[in-house]
Amino acid sequence: MGNAAFVSHQWVARQHPDPEFRQMSVLQDTLKHLLGSGGHVLLDIATEQHVRSARPLPTKDFQSRALFVWYDYFSVPQSEHRESHASDNSDGSQQANAINSIPAYVAKCKFFLALCPVLDRASEEKVLSPRSWAERGWCRVERAARELSPDSTWILIQGTTRMELVGTAISFPSGSVGEGRFTVEEDRQKLAPVMRSILTHKLMHCLRTRDFPAFRRHLNLQSVHLRGLEIEPVHGVLPNEAPNALSRFLFQNGLGKVDASDSAGWWPLHYAALSGNAEVIQGLLELRASVNQRTAKDEPGLGIPLWTSALDLAVLHKHNEAAQVLIAASASLEGRLVPAMSAAAAADNAEGIRLLCEAGGNPLARNFVGLTNLMSAASAHAPAALEELVAQAQPNCLELSKALAQAAAFRGGSPELIQRLLDLRADVDYQVVVERDMTLLGQLLVGATSLQHRVGRRTHLSAWAYHLRGSTPLMHAMRSAQYEAAAVLIAAGAKLEIENSRGWIAADFARNSSIPPFLQQGLAGDPSGCKRLSELAGKDDLIEIRF
Repeated sequence: MGNAAFVSHQWVARQHPDPEFRQMSVLQDTLKHLLGSGGHVLLDIATEQHVRSARPLPTKDFQSRALFVWYDYFSVPQSEHRESHASDNSDGSQQANAINSIPAYVAKCKFFLALCPVLDRASEEKVLSPRSWAERGWCRVERAARELSPDSTWILIQGTTRMELVGTAISFPSGSVGEGRFTVEEDRQKLAPVMRSILTHKLMHCLRTRDFPAFRRHLNLQSVHLRGLEIEPVHGVLPNEAPNALSRFLFQNGLGKVDASDSAGWWPLHYAALSGNAEVIQGLLELRASVNQRTAKDEPGLGIPLWTSALDLAVLHKHNEAAQVLIAASASLEGRLVPAMSAAAAADNAEGIRLLCEAGGNPLARNFVGLTNLMSAASAHAPAALEELVAQAQPNCLELSKALAQAAAFRGGSPELIQRLLDLRADVDYQVVVERDMTLLGQLLVGATSLQHRVGRRTHLSAWAYHLRGSTPLMHAMRSAQYEAAAVLIAAGAKLEIENSRGWIAADFARNSSIPPFLQQGLAGDPSGCKRLSELAGKDDLIEIRF
C-alpha cells in the first residue's frame, strides 16, 4: 500500500493548531523536497559522533512507495466541542481512543517527522521552536514511542531547507514524559499507562530478538522513563520469590555473577546504576563488585561512551542517592574520556554536581578533547547545571564565552540560556581559537573532520569542523539553525561583518536556506525584529496539542 510518516508538532494557538498554516507551509515544502529531489537527510552532529553505524537517510526512501501522512488534526476527528480535554473518555470525548492509540500509530509509521520551525506569535506573545516542542508532554510521549520502537531514528525539521536525522538519545536533550509540560495537568498521570505500555512492548521486543543487554538497559531505565508518573514499573517478566532486592535484581536481569560482564561489556553494577537502586548497588559493593569497573563497550543509542563508570551512569540519570553510595565507596571522579561531572552537567543534574564538588571534583575539568563541564552544560541546554557550575567555579570571561559558543553550536541555544551567559559577561563576539580551546587530540580530530569536508564528504559535523576556527556564537547559531539564539545575539549587538578563518560572515550561513523574516531583517542590519522576538521568547504562554 505504501509508507506512512507520523508528524509530531505543537499547536500554534489555543483554538486552532495552525491558524495561518505556517507550520503546514513548512511541512509542504519539506515533503516536496523529500519527494522530488535526490540526496540524503544528513545525520545530526551527535548521531554522527556517537553512532558509527548510522548512515544518512536517502530521499529515495520516501519516493520508492506511496507516502501517507499522519497529522493529528487531519487524522483524528476534530468535530467535537467540549469544555475540557482529557486523555480518556471521562469528558465525553469519543476521540480518547485515538489519543491513547498514538504510540500504535507511531509504531506503524516508517518515518517520524518532528515539525519544529521557529514561529513567532506576536498576538499571543509566544515563540514556538524545537526547544518548546521538546518540553511538551504530548510531544515527549510521541518521541518516546518512536525512540523505544525497533526503528528509533527520526527527522528533526527546523525549516524548509534544514532537516537532520536523529539517532541517539543525547542528540536532542529533553526529559521524561512525566516531567513535561501540559495545559491540562490531569493529562500527566493519564499518560502513565501509555508510557508503561510503550516500555512493556520494548522489553518484549528485546526478548523476542534475544537482545538481552538491551532488555537489561530498558528494564533498569524504567525509573527514568517513568519519572514524574505515578505508576509501578515492570518489575520483571518471570515470577520471582527472591528474598531481597539484590537477588531479585540479578534474577530478573539474567545475571549470574557479580564480577563478570555480559556480551555488551557491561557489569551488574552498571545496570544497577541505570536503575538508581541504592540498595542493590550497596549489595553489589558488599559482594566486592569493583566500584571503578568501566564498560568495555559503548552504547550508541543512549549516547553512552566506552569506559563509562557506574558513577557516570548514576549522575547522568540523576540517581543522586545511588551516586552518594558510589562516592562513599571511593568511586573515581575522573573518567578516562570525560569526568563524571561532565555527565552530570549534560544531564542538568545540579545536585549531582554539588555532590561531586563536595567529594573533591573539579567544576572546570576538561574532557579528552578540551570541553569543560560548563561547555557540556551549555551545549545540552542544562540551565540548572550551568548555574551550579558558575557558583562552584566562578568562571572567567573566556570560560563563559566558550560556553556561549558551545550553546549556540549545538542544542543549548534557548533565548534564556544565551541571555544568561551574556549577562554573566560572556563575549557576544567571541571567536574560537582551536589551539587555545582544545587539547591536542581535539585539534587532530577537528583537523581530520575538516579535511573530510574539503574533499567533498560533507556532513553537519564536517561543516562545523571546517568553519570552527574564528567562528562567533552568531555564526554557530546560524549554522545549527538555532534561530532564536541568533536573534538574541543580534539583539545584544553581535557584529555582523566578522569573518571566520574561511572568510565567511554570519549571513553566509543562510545561503540557500529559508530563514525567518525577523532574522532576514537582523542580518540585513535591522535588529528590531530580533529584539521583539528576544522579548517574546521570555514569555511562555503554553500551547499544548489538542484534539
